[in-house]
Amino acid sequence: MGVQFKTVKDNFPKMEASLKCLNGKKVNVGVLGGGEQAWLAGIHEYGCNIPVTEKMRKYLHSQGLHLKPSTKTIHIPERSFLRTGHDTHIDEVLDRFDKILPDLVNGNIDSDKLCELIGQMLRDKIVDYARNLSEPAKHPFTLQQNGGKSNPLIDSGHMIGAIDFEVK
Repeated sequence: MGVQFKTVKDNFPKMEASLKCLNGKKVNVGVLGGGEQAWLAGIHEYGCNIPVTEKMRKYLHSQGLHLKPSTKTIHIPERSFLRTGHDTHIDEVLDRFDKILPDLVNGNIDSDKLCELIGQMLRDKIVDYARNLSEPAKHPFTLQQNGGKSNPLIDSGHMIGAIDFEVK
């Protein structure tokens, strides 16, 4: 003869429904709006080589940057702030998710709010990572042109300001 018991309150259907609400949802974090800021983020994230045209050579010369005749491209180095910012902080964000998940199961928070909290946290971590990035350093000419701001991702601040999240 086994032990039998009866619960006074059966929350399992409510908990199951709460967890089903997460099914298929995802949180995207990045420079999501497209346009100039997304283009610039892509250049910094992956780096690029820009072919030097005669017009560009003359313009840079007029600004004080004298390229060697043998210089055919200008290299912008990879400064991965989205991928590396994500990889640096994802465990911390997932730990926070684990702590909030019981609130979803118990009905204290809905799935949209949970996803928003996670998106905000990851976005903020990536923004902080980007603001603190120092390597690879700016070219001395670029450093001189933007008033000595040493962070290679900050000129106007618009690109970092465009980092956002969305829940889908």
